[in-house]
Amino acid sequence: MKKIKYLRFRLLELLTHKLALPLITKFRNNAPFPYTMEQLLQFPDNTLGKDLAIYLQKMNFNLLKNYERHDCKHIILQYEMDEVGEACMQFYFLGNRHYSAPVISASIICFFLMPEHWSKFLSEFKKGRRSKTFDTVDFGKIVLMNTADLRKHYKN
Repeated sequence: MKKIKYLRFRLLELLTHKLALPLITKFRNNAPFPYTMEQLLQFPDNTLGKDLAIYLQKMNFNLLKNYERHDCKHIILQYEMDEVGEACMQFYFLGNRHYSAPVISASIICFFLMPEHWSKFLSEFKKGRRSKTFDTVDFGKIVLMNTADLRKHYKN
């Protein structure tokens, strides 16, 4: 079983970090994120920006260009930045009616590669269905807001 989980992890890592991320980055046309990691660390305690920077440091991750907003959603929605947390977040977005190619493809792949999490995926899909959308959020502004307040607003 450990070998299967390891192979699945490597396959998901290959699909996301070596294939999907570089491909999506070419087509993303987001406005630049206005803060660096160092600036986020200077934000007041309990703000989304500071909480994001602290979490990224704890995980030994960097602030990835064009993925800052995605990482903010991890913090707000409290999904770990691991394979299960990422999969759950994709099902949340699918339930939240965010029908993009990355969300749909990630959900399909995770559905087939992670059958032991199907009940969790269904639960996250339903949460997304009940929750407010992130469609009009300006992440450059909300990084200054209190994380707990944002969690209350966006997650059921």
